[in-house]
Amino acid sequence: MNQITPQSNNEHFIKSVTELGDTRKIITSRDIYSNSGMKLVTSGVHITSELYERLVKHKLFPSLEMAVTIENALDNKSILSDILELSGKNERLQAMMSKINEARPYEQIFLGINLPGPLAFKLTVAREKFRRVYDHSLLLAVMSIYLAHCDQMSLHEEEWVAMAALFHDIGLLHIDPRMLEPSHKMTNEERRHLYAHPLTAYLLLCEFPELNRHIAEAVLEHHERMDGRGYPRGMHGDKITRYGQILAIAELAAKAFDPDHPIGQWKKLEVMLKLNAKQYGPGLIGHLNILRDKTGYEGPGKEFDPDLMVAKVKLIATLFADFDQYADSAVSDMIIAFVTKRMAALRLDLLSAGFDPRDPESLIQIMTEDPDCLPDYAPLLDEAIWQFKSLISEVARLWPEDIEVCAQQQGASMGCKWMSDLRLKLYAVVQED
Repeated sequence: MNQITPQSNNEHFIKSVTELGDTRKIITSRDIYSNSGMKLVTSGVHITSELYERLVKHKLFPSLEMAVTIENALDNKSILSDILELSGKNERLQAMMSKINEARPYEQIFLGINLPGPLAFKLTVAREKFRRVYDHSLLLAVMSIYLAHCDQMSLHEEEWVAMAALFHDIGLLHIDPRMLEPSHKMTNEERRHLYAHPLTAYLLLCEFPELNRHIAEAVLEHHERMDGRGYPRGMHGDKITRYGQILAIAELAAKAFDPDHPIGQWKKLEVMLKLNAKQYGPGLIGHLNILRDKTGYEGPGKEFDPDLMVAKVKLIATLFADFDQYADSAVSDMIIAFVTKRMAALRLDLLSAGFDPRDPESLIQIMTEDPDCLPDYAPLLDEAIWQFKSLISEVARLWPEDIEVCAQQQGASMGCKWMSDLRLKLYAVVQED
């Protein structure tokens, strides 16, 4: 499998820093060398975009964040101020902070975080050049502390999960910013860069021995899943630390706050949690009842179009039936063997939610006779379709070489043929996102 090393995308971080230096005073605090020992920049130099070409051609020693200072760098107080501003716009976030206060003031937690200068610089760059990443990290910090509070963790543990949440996505500063735009359609190659971001952040945090090791571990694990389907290591169960489990469920629940997706209402999030319950740490989902939306699910109008809803039901049933045919004819195909387990789990979850993919007409009849139930089934169907899309991405991540062969239509395995068929049928009914 092709691997993307954390250093392979440093050009994007260097570009962000040098551009920021055009408007903010960024000064080298020590000499910067190339990996071969050539001095590139001396101490005391103002970093600007004029230095980009000189820096980007080399692996820097020390790394850029270790060799510079920036005026008005973020500190604990300014981070807390940004969190208060963010929470002031959201009642659910305020409710979480009120619950945290029942044990200890949340200000005490944020002000107690150990924030080394180079990490403060990294976070400052995120705030100025990657504002979505920064705000998302603030949101996750509050949610993670809340979950740690519900888990009855100590003050130090709450500080650890807050620190991990603040830096869980810092590796995204090393990928092309265009990949983070909501409208951007990622290629398989771009996804492999994206999958490297937990490792990038983990290696950065490991450079600070004064930080508790659980912080870096939680960051590395925040995309792992209890059933083993996560990345970057595919860990299972309690091999994932509780801190990593907290970040993982907070990452999912944060979708309830995402302004770019019509998921804000609890009803859809509730369905997502139900169909993905086995992926997350025991007891954590129940803590999220504080997010419950009493207004119900109110997605885009087209999601309540009866014809579109029926089309989605038929699509899901067809995708299951097609896979069964491929599975019956495949012999020793790794992709089919892997997907079989995922499909069986999804089928059981849908059955428990009231939809039997083998009997789509029953659900269609219910929706036809009782249109008022459409808002209840809309999130279920959307989540099931998202699961198929996620499965495509997961297979592409695990077998990138096979997918490339499949794209060339030569020597494709049965699993690759199924993937191509799935993609064609899936996006013929549902727009790619």
